[in-house]
Amino acid sequence: MGNTCKGCLRDDRSNADSAGVVPEPKGQSTYSSHENSISEESKLLRRGTRQNKKKRPLVDGRCEEQGVVEAATAVVSQKTKSQTDIQLIYMAFSNHFILRNLEEETIESVVEKMNHYSIGSRQVIFEQNQPANSFYVLVSGKLEVIVNGVKQNVIKPGTGFGELALIDDRPRSATIKTITRSTLWGVDRKTFKDAVAQVNSMNYQENCNFIYKVPLFENLTEDQKEGLLAALTTQKWAAGEKIVKEGDTGDLFYMIKEGEVLCSQKGKEIRRMSKGEFFGEQALLYNSTRTATISTVDEVKVLSIARDQLMEVLGNNLQQILYRNSQLIAIERSSVLKNLFPEQRDKFIDACKIVNYSSGDIVIPKSTPKNQKIWILLKGKVSAGSKTVNVFDCIGAQSVFKRLEGKYSLDYVAEEDCDVSEISYDEIEARLGGLLGLGVNSLKLLNALKKVQILRTLTQESLESLVRAIRLVEFSNNQEIVRQNDPGNTLFIIKNGNVDIYKDNNKVRSMTKLDYFGERSVLFNENRTATVVANGKVLCWMLQSEDFIRIIDTSITAQLMKRIELQDDTITMEELIGVKSIGKGMFGNVYLCMHKKKKTLYALKSISRKKIASYSLYENLLLEKRILNQLDHVMILKLVKTFKDSERVYFLTEFVMGLDLFDVLRKLGVVSEADSKFYTGCLILILEHLHERNIIYRDLKPENIMIDEEGYPKLIDFGTAKILQGRTYTTLGTPHYMAPEVILGKGYGLAADWWSLGVMLYEFLFCKVPLGDEEDDPYAIYQKILEHRLVFPPLQIARSLAKPLIEQLLSKNPAARTGGSINKLKANKWFSDLDWNKLLCKHSRTPYIPRLNALTSEINKAFVKSLPVQTLVNRSEASEPNPPKRQRSKAPPSNWDSEF
Repeated sequence: MGNTCKGCLRDDRSNADSAGVVPEPKGQSTYSSHENSISEESKLLRRGTRQNKKKRPLVDGRCEEQGVVEAATAVVSQKTKSQTDIQLIYMAFSNHFILRNLEEETIESVVEKMNHYSIGSRQVIFEQNQPANSFYVLVSGKLEVIVNGVKQNVIKPGTGFGELALIDDRPRSATIKTITRSTLWGVDRKTFKDAVAQVNSMNYQENCNFIYKVPLFENLTEDQKEGLLAALTTQKWAAGEKIVKEGDTGDLFYMIKEGEVLCSQKGKEIRRMSKGEFFGEQALLYNSTRTATISTVDEVKVLSIARDQLMEVLGNNLQQILYRNSQLIAIERSSVLKNLFPEQRDKFIDACKIVNYSSGDIVIPKSTPKNQKIWILLKGKVSAGSKTVNVFDCIGAQSVFKRLEGKYSLDYVAEEDCDVSEISYDEIEARLGGLLGLGVNSLKLLNALKKVQILRTLTQESLESLVRAIRLVEFSNNQEIVRQNDPGNTLFIIKNGNVDIYKDNNKVRSMTKLDYFGERSVLFNENRTATVVANGKVLCWMLQSEDFIRIIDTSITAQLMKRIELQDDTITMEELIGVKSIGKGMFGNVYLCMHKKKKTLYALKSISRKKIASYSLYENLLLEKRILNQLDHVMILKLVKTFKDSERVYFLTEFVMGLDLFDVLRKLGVVSEADSKFYTGCLILILEHLHERNIIYRDLKPENIMIDEEGYPKLIDFGTAKILQGRTYTTLGTPHYMAPEVILGKGYGLAADWWSLGVMLYEFLFCKVPLGDEEDDPYAIYQKILEHRLVFPPLQIARSLAKPLIEQLLSKNPAARTGGSINKLKANKWFSDLDWNKLLCKHSRTPYIPRLNALTSEINKAFVKSLPVQTLVNRSEASEPNPPKRQRSKAPPSNWDSEF
């Protein structure tokens, strides 16, 4: 959607006239102390980087023009390709970095769909500055390349050209004309992208099925399995070939996708394997020599993964990873242990010892006190009389945590070789400090409350008071939890499930786990302002107003008051006064406005229906609204309300006073390690909030982040965001910040955002982006990103600590970027001195506080004029040209604006 979501006030030190306001009379600087330490050399370094802001994504596959026709005079057919044609096309593909990065199966699908073009002499293939549409391979004839009317080159047979069109519809940089009658093979962007998406989507699903069936991987988490999928390589073998040889050292694990293989030892056939079976697991675990030869019976397709790739995704010790994952599964299945907070769970696992028992060994001798130790069976089988203990079963947790008396009356004996995780009561007490004194349910509630954003600042004592005051209530599907206009004195925190919020019978938003509602009635003793309905089974914790007021501190009350102010959706357009225009974008404009009575400032984004129709923004706007309605985070722009009229739709948001991070970086010069850590940590917290809701941002860059009046980042402009269901294939973003998988169109997920964060961290520390910094041409930038030659400038000793983290975030394997999970990313040693809760509560020192323009005189003038905000919008847009007429493939959805 581009730069249409911003409600911000520019720092006037760079250009006071551009903001049209007068600086503070005192002229007092509000830079942090960091600025005084910035060397002139650092400032020069920062000034040496790119000058132009890139507010909107430069590539947006959703808004491409449809119906673009190239080679209009050619005869186009689906002629059968000869072997020579196919070889020619493959050769042309190999010379282009985008195409040669595709898997063979994908290339085959694309080649199959290419059309044959026959065109006469002196005819135009495509024209300079016109939207791009297709990639071509010249088979016969000659073509000339003309730039600005001047002939630059001649294209001869066997050459491919126009490949950037396969990514987006950016205007052609040259005109291509035939010199003689020519024949070509060509593929348009939509056909190409559909073919790539179809093959990769099918392979992704098939590979998912394989991974989930392999016993070796069954204990891995969903994130780890996703990592394996990203690391898998497809190989093809002809009949009679040897995939592995007995006695050779090997580090590859194979899964058979198609065909049959023969397994032999010392020349003697042992067995045959076919689709769905696998071999080579010992090479992954132990890097051992091959114990058999595997030969193909017919043509075989296998999925393979190397040991080093697996280590990149899972860590350095696969066996320990598998043990740890088994412990996590057992903990989650235990009615007692599953209540551990993540940090407590990790400490618990770290304190456990893995003990190996042979068949017949006694694991737990009879007469052992039941409250002495906890055992978790990770491998094998254990029995006690007629009772059988299976893998992931936990023995002793209830007795240890509840301090129950009694002894085991029978020996627990290993029925086969077993691996058992063991931890004593004393070790739990030493690691978790007094944890066993809490009841199981109280422990579970306490740990859940620590995850609720507004409660993170509470002391342990206050949290324990909340635990004693709260009660749990269950609601069935479609049950009303609260009703609009009814009296209420209860705050609700969602434990499990989803709820829908309705005002005047219109759905306005949805909420999910650990979101909360009802704070207005609790604080002001008002009637309910909305109806809340359970969407499926819902469990809520309830807190009465008297307990809330007694326990909650003033800082949390202040947060809630601000939140309530931003949820006042009783506001009407007639109550808003226009102050001034504060931003213009490709699709919409942003205005500063003020509430007549409360004098609260807001930002109003307007998008004309003409532009909505021209660029088919219907679904994009609906998605943006639905995403903003889900978000409630101190470092994310807050949506207040949407409006519509016959001319436009509007987004009313909070007004962020500050400066965007692009300008802040230019002022800071080289950013210190501590300040880079601050900004990176804040962005991780922001992405964590989005990714927990399966929202991918897709255009993370300094221009889309405001530094507010307190010096904290605020993520704005959600026009590119999407709620993910599986993978997405749209090419979208700003080239320097785009992940390789986005460029290639092979499907991508949330991990693309972590790549962008890696680019930004590099940029913080070294004053430039890591790949393609000196390039402006998207083609050249994409090439640098896919080449992936990551080079670090000379580093200070302290900054070298960030190098491994940058390399991790910029891994070509998407799953390796977080190290397995966001918690593991936050546990990276570079962040060892960062207090995440303090950062989230906005209690950390900020690197830079913008000195802001004074708005007093403008607000007073606006109040006197009392200019309706719609009048300001009308005047501002009166001089704008009509949007271009564009051919679109989709008709507008019926009643698309009903949610506005």
